[in-house]
Amino acid sequence: MIKPVNSVREELLVDIPHIDNPSQGYPWILGLGIGGHDAAAALVRNGEVIAMGEQERFSRNKRAYHESPAQAAAWCLEYAGISLDDIAVVALGTDYQIKNSWKGLTDEELAQLPPHDCPQNLFPTALFGTGPRPPIVPVRHHLAHAASAYYISGFEDAAILVIDNQGEDSSTTLAHGVNGTITELESYEVKDSLGLFYRSAAQFSGVIGKYKSVGKLMGLASYGIPNQPMPIELIDGVPLLNGLPEVPGIRNAEMPPARSQQMFEFFTENCFPYTAQVVEEPMAYANFAASVQQAFETAVLGICKRLKQLTGSDRLVLAGGCALNCSANGKIVASNLFNEIYVQPVAHDAGVSLGAALEMERLVLGRAPQSGYQMDHAYLGPKFSTEQAVAAARKQQLPFEVLEQQILLKRVAHLLAEGRTVGWFQGRAEVGPRALGARSLLGDPRQRQSLVKLNQIKSREMWRPLAPSVLEEAHDTWFESGHASPFMIVAGSVRPERRSQIPAVVHVDGSARAQAVSNKSNPRYWQLIHNFEQITGIPLVINTSFNVAGEPVVHTPENAIADFLTTELDVLVIENMLLEKTNMTAASDGSEI
Repeated sequence: MIKPVNSVREELLVDIPHIDNPSQGYPWILGLGIGGHDAAAALVRNGEVIAMGEQERFSRNKRAYHESPAQAAAWCLEYAGISLDDIAVVALGTDYQIKNSWKGLTDEELAQLPPHDCPQNLFPTALFGTGPRPPIVPVRHHLAHAASAYYISGFEDAAILVIDNQGEDSSTTLAHGVNGTITELESYEVKDSLGLFYRSAAQFSGVIGKYKSVGKLMGLASYGIPNQPMPIELIDGVPLLNGLPEVPGIRNAEMPPARSQQMFEFFTENCFPYTAQVVEEPMAYANFAASVQQAFETAVLGICKRLKQLTGSDRLVLAGGCALNCSANGKIVASNLFNEIYVQPVAHDAGVSLGAALEMERLVLGRAPQSGYQMDHAYLGPKFSTEQAVAAARKQQLPFEVLEQQILLKRVAHLLAEGRTVGWFQGRAEVGPRALGARSLLGDPRQRQSLVKLNQIKSREMWRPLAPSVLEEAHDTWFESGHASPFMIVAGSVRPERRSQIPAVVHVDGSARAQAVSNKSNPRYWQLIHNFEQITGIPLVINTSFNVAGEPVVHTPENAIADFLTTELDVLVIENMLLEKTNMTAASDGSEI
């Protein structure tokens, strides 16, 4: 149930020089998230996140299954103007020696592991040349998750909760961050994985799809009543899958799929409609989804209470894939167990690249990266210029306009107010699964038809909600959550008197997953929403990620133009360039209108 925890394997640090005099130059640390999915790279220096990239954006393979983060890493170095020779150490967000030992694999099985389970060729010569490679040091997966939240939270003292499918040999870790040092307190076994429970339930309901979109289950849950039994029991604050028997006679390597199969059998026996994956009838699973979500939230709150007792901290930071469950995060806020919570925008496995780099920097410097620093935005990816956008439009022989910024923002605000859907491609790309006003699709929240149209553009199910981006100053007058998240990662209730004004972003249970937009962090997006408010009286817009089904979020102007041309999207804005479908016949030679 509760097992001991470890940190970085100290013997691997012998050949890494400590930096005794940082004034001579802080070291560059490259963190890599590698594994079966969500490969990523992050570059840090003196606690500052210089650049971060998700491999899927570069390879154009959604979630980058079984891919090395090599392209993302190469871009990080290019952005900083350095080479691999400048990197002091590479930190991996998983310790594969521990993971493979836990699995109990034979030497023959180890030799047959695919690359994502046996790190090699992380720096192909085609991208990095033939020179020497920096030392590579693994950081335990859950420690990397914990570091990815704690070191950028701005909190000196914080309870730390990591929940996902599985680290190397655990599924949940409770830790305490104090004065820049993380102490892991408890760790729960993989057989009691809340992440595996939630994923298995999503698979049973048929909503998970090819790209493991477990978040769909959370959206479906709002349509149901939690009236079905679930195989979770809280014992002393620890959630155990007590409705399931032990799985004797198998190695740990076979345990997760066996446990998942047990859950399928439990659901089939006990939960309507007593049949798995009838994808043509999603609403049949609404009560099931509501029951799963309630059980998950109850378990998470139980763990939070235990963590509060263990740490006595008034602040909480969250990481791991389960930290993307915005409904559960909203329940934590509403519980008032903690005065403040912080959930960073890359809480899933891509985030371990960041956490591993920050934890490694603490070891190299012998101290916490930066005291009191809080990451309040996610704009850490690539940026493209208006000139690059114009070149892409001319290549397609599209008519376009290039406008001065203030004129552009007023024009787009009026187009939104007229009910147009807008592709919004501005500044450095955000990292993480949520669009935050850099690579977004936007719409008018006053018109329910906007939700329908945007869901059609993205080939999403019509029962799935879309989220609002609201001016930070107006958040509390429209939402009751009490937590103005800049990362669209905490759900809260829309104030009842406001719901009829913004029907396109109110979910069936009256909730919304709002992003509070700061004028400091994203002044151009803030000004657009402010202009929309001046026209309509509404200080928020619909915001969803700029991509179509089966595709990662757009990466280049060419990606954005391709989606614009192949969908019913009305308007495309890339930096200061504006394209409108209504102008497509005005010119056909790639000239400016």
